[in-house]
Amino acid sequence: MICAGVVMLALSSCGSGGKEDVLPPTVEVKTTMIEAEGRSQYIYVKASSSWKITLTSVDGGAPVDWIIAAPSSGSGNTDVTLNVAANESEQERSAVLTVENSAGKASKTISQKGKKPEIKPDPDPTPEPKPNETGWLELPSVPAGTDFFAHSMTIGSVKTRNYSFIWDYDNLVAPWVAYPLCKWNMASNVKRTNAWALDPLLPESKQPVLYRGFSKGNNGWYARGHQIPSADRLTSYESNAMTFYGTNMTPQIQEGFNGDIWATLEGMVRSWANKSDTLYVVTGCVIDYKDGETVKYALDNNGKKVTVPTAYYKVVLRYMKSSTVGYSGYSACAVWLDHKVYSTKTIDSSYSMSVDDLEKRLNIDFFVNLPAKVGEETTARIEAEDPKDVTWWWR
Repeated sequence: MICAGVVMLALSSCGSGGKEDVLPPTVEVKTTMIEAEGRSQYIYVKASSSWKITLTSVDGGAPVDWIIAAPSSGSGNTDVTLNVAANESEQERSAVLTVENSAGKASKTISQKGKKPEIKPDPDPTPEPKPNETGWLELPSVPAGTDFFAHSMTIGSVKTRNYSFIWDYDNLVAPWVAYPLCKWNMASNVKRTNAWALDPLLPESKQPVLYRGFSKGNNGWYARGHQIPSADRLTSYESNAMTFYGTNMTPQIQEGFNGDIWATLEGMVRSWANKSDTLYVVTGCVIDYKDGETVKYALDNNGKKVTVPTAYYKVVLRYMKSSTVGYSGYSACAVWLDHKVYSTKTIDSSYSMSVDDLEKRLNIDFFVNLPAKVGEETTARIEAEDPKDVTWWWR
């Protein structure tokens, strides 16, 4: 007599009395390595009888609780969901999944990656903003009677500063925005948020409202130009969203400036930061209309007038403990761009100057806290050095 029939991968055979033999189960798993964040995934149990699932540690066979099978028992061919909790440790972990019935068992080892280690911040005094704090290395001097503001953020378990600025209530722009930049605080964990919003530190009437771009009236639009770029703060939604406050924006020419040479400069600064322990950055806008020159204004979304800057600059103080460039691990570079349409996107040393030269041009004392770190004499050497003569900045 020939017996017919197939039960998936548990094959039927003919024996005495025509009964089916029970065969060991099998299990299909799409992946045996799960991301640290945890998730649910399906496995497929194939069996010709009742079965149960156990999940045990790979070393001692003790039950584990970070991975749960649902259902953990059944009969026949069944989809099973594995619910995997997030791994809060940096160490990878594994469990043995065993499907067993009366004829035998099948096992798979399921592993989960450890979470990425936090990049530790560069040692820095006063990591958390305090009212009118002036100890941070990136800060210029704050003129008497000028309002100073600071935004903080949290990275991992560390509360630290995002950026600081002073405010010009007449022109509705920040004359400068200052912030530290390093691998730790510019790690790319999120995408650009485009979370255009009001700065909670100032009343709406004292800042630009910019859910849309700056209007030129009947002549089109200016770009909303970031002073601290969005791409410098992708550590979290919170840190990135702060870069979209109206206080961080100025009206910029888009083609030939904001989307071109200015974007190149922003990328260069990030590149410098990636090759440093910390890069202390000041981004500034300049309003310097000459006698007889017509002052240009943009309009915010509520019709308030915002003065269009005549120039922009970035001045950076680099710290690299092991560096042979500069003095006591520090070196500095300033870059100046008139606010106009450029025919090139390239930034080279011809746009640069020493910190001393920028200070004389703007009558601003940059990096006022540096002497406390390295002394007056070394600070003078750092700020006097012409970056045109330092190949590190341009290689």
